[in-house]
Amino acid sequence: MSWLRLMEQIIKQNEPDPVDAPAAEVNNKPPLKKNKVLSLIKEMWPAYLIEVLVIILGISITLAVEKWRDNSKEEKLEKIYEKNLFTDVETDRKSLDFAIKSTQRILDQGNELLNYVNNPKGIIITSNQINADVQHILGRPKFTSSDATFSDLKSSGNLHLLKDIQLKNSLFAYYGYAQNIKELQEAEQLATINISGPYFIKSFALEDTVNEQANTRTNSFGDLSKNTEFRNNVLLRVDNRKELLALYQIADSVSAQLRNALLANAND
Repeated sequence: MSWLRLMEQIIKQNEPDPVDAPAAEVNNKPPLKKNKVLSLIKEMWPAYLIEVLVIILGISITLAVEKWRDNSKEEKLEKIYEKNLFTDVETDRKSLDFAIKSTQRILDQGNELLNYVNNPKGIIITSNQINADVQHILGRPKFTSSDATFSDLKSSGNLHLLKDIQLKNSLFAYYGYAQNIKELQEAEQLATINISGPYFIKSFALEDTVNEQANTRTNSFGDLSKNTEFRNNVLLRVDNRKELLALYQIADSVSAQLRNALLANAND
């Protein structure tokens, strides 16, 4: 029974009977209700205090349990996000490795063409080699970021689940570079389609040629050292790929830091 109900019951028990009330008034005796309340408080205050403390304690325990449940759910969700981020980063690192190696080969073949243009008498190169180099420098190996988990973190408002500030900073830095790479790849694609591609398709056989003696100087393309359009288009491909290679390498370095941070959190 609540102490308030208990106090109400005791007060009612000590109230004078309504039949006797006129007599009390005739005898000029005031009601005893106020005195009874004060007396009851004096007698029952330990019980009142205990009940108040029990109520406060109960509320505190309930809030603590709810908070523990929420924290437990958030910790589990944080681990799921970190695991998925780790999977995404591992996939991205493989894609970056492919893009870096392929771009380095493109640059090697582009530089081979430029070296021939700069020194046509000193460099031995065949028509087949030139065709093969042109085919390869037109290649556009792409890096595609797996950003599904990061996008979900942002759109769902769950970024607060990541408590590690360093991890969060690495995450934003990495996907910032990934976005820069995407934009630069799109710009390179437009340049290849609109500028370099049409020229090379018109001027060179973009398939393997045969019946060519190796290690002989070619003259089937004319004097490429004096062909400004050829030189400019090769330079355009080389410069675009150099710019992308630099971004690939930076993103690869940042992804390694992000991967290590995710591993460290997984082992905590």
